[in-house]
Amino acid sequence: MMARIEAIALYELVGRRQSLIAPNAYAGIRPAEARENLLLLLSDDGLYGITNYAHRWREGVQPEIGWVIGLNPRELFIWRGGQVVGRAPAYAEHLRAASPLDVAFLDLCAQQEGVPLWRLLGDPVRERIPAYDSTLYFEDLMDTDSSVESVVARALQALERGHRTLKIKVGRGLKWMPWPDCTERDVEVCLAVRQAVGPNIALMVDANKGYAGYIEDAVDFLAETASCNFVFAEELVEEDEVLSLRKAMQAQGIAIPLAGGENAASRAWCDQFWTGCPYDILQMDICRTGLMEYLEIAAFAREHNIRLAPHNFGSQIGVYESLQLGAVLPEYLYCECDDSEFDGYEASGYVLQEGAYALPSKPGLGLTTPDPRSAPLLEM
Repeated sequence: MMARIEAIALYELVGRRQSLIAPNAYAGIRPAEARENLLLLLSDDGLYGITNYAHRWREGVQPEIGWVIGLNPRELFIWRGGQVVGRAPAYAEHLRAASPLDVAFLDLCAQQEGVPLWRLLGDPVRERIPAYDSTLYFEDLMDTDSSVESVVARALQALERGHRTLKIKVGRGLKWMPWPDCTERDVEVCLAVRQAVGPNIALMVDANKGYAGYIEDAVDFLAETASCNFVFAEELVEEDEVLSLRKAMQAQGIAIPLAGGENAASRAWCDQFWTGCPYDILQMDICRTGLMEYLEIAAFAREHNIRLAPHNFGSQIGVYESLQLGAVLPEYLYCECDDSEFDGYEASGYVLQEGAYALPSKPGLGLTTPDPRSAPLLEM
C-alpha cells in the first residue's frame, strides 16, 4: 500500500547566534536571535519530511498547500533509474508555486527508499562538500570600541568552527561611511583578515550592492586587495551595472569571478536576465528555490560553463538542503553557512571538518525532530 501524506505541521523555531549580527551594506545591527520556519509533511506510514518554508510563510499569511493531503509523494515526480528527473506534469505548477516543499516530498521519498536524499538527485561527484562561513560583517562599526580587529576576531572564530573559506562583507559606503573612506576601510579589513588567517584560507567578498553607482571604486577595491586572491566577488553593484563592471575590471586586468542572483529563484530568471548580468557564479536562495528548481538552474549553469554557490542566511535546514546538491552537481562550488543554531531538530550526521562537510548515511535528509503526532516539537 502506498504511503500518503495525512497532515502538515508548521513551526517557527527560535534559535541563537554567537553574537549580534553586525551591520552590512544595507542593514543595521540585528539581534543574536535566529529564526526559521520548520515545515513537516506527515505520512500515514509514520514518517515525516522536513523543509524550511521561510519565504512563503509571513505574518497573517498561511501557505496554500492543502492540496498535498492524500498524495503519495512519489506521484509528484518523474522517475528514471531510481532518480528524480522532473516534476510530474499534473503537479508541476503546484510545485513551482511552493518550490521549497519539494525538499520535504523528496525527504519522504528517500526515507521510503532507505537512501540519503541526494541519491535521488543524481550520481555522486564528491564525498565531502566544500562550505564557507559568511559571518564577517561590519564588526568594526558596532560601537566606538570596535575596530578592524573586531572583524579579524570573527574570522578566527569561524576557523575554530571548522571553516577554511570565509566571506567578508564590504560596501560600507552605501550607508555607513563617506567616500572614499569607505573603500579604504573595506580594503583595510580584507587585508587584515588575510594577514591573520594566512595564505591557505580561501576568501571572498560580498558588497550587497554597496558599490552601486561607484564602479571605478569597486575596481579600485579589487585592485588594492589583489593579494587576498578572492575566490569571487559577490553583488558588488546592481545587476544592470554588471556588464560595465566587468568591462572596467578587464581594462585593469582583473579576472575575479563575479557572483550574484540571491534575490532570484528560478531557471526562468536565468533565461531572461543572465545575459544582461552575466555572473560567473549563480547564488539563488536555496530556501526559496527548493531542489527541483535548482536542478534546472544547474542545467543552465552547465550550458553556460558557470558555477553555483546557493545563497543561505539564518537557516541550518537550508545548509543541509544545499549540501544535497553539492553531492551530485559538478557545477556546485560552496555551501553558505553561518553560526545560527536551533534545538528543534537533530543533525549530528552532518560533520564540518577542515572546510568541508561529510553527509549522513541516514535515509532522507538525515534530520530528526519530535513527531507532533506523539510529542510536542516545542512550547509555543
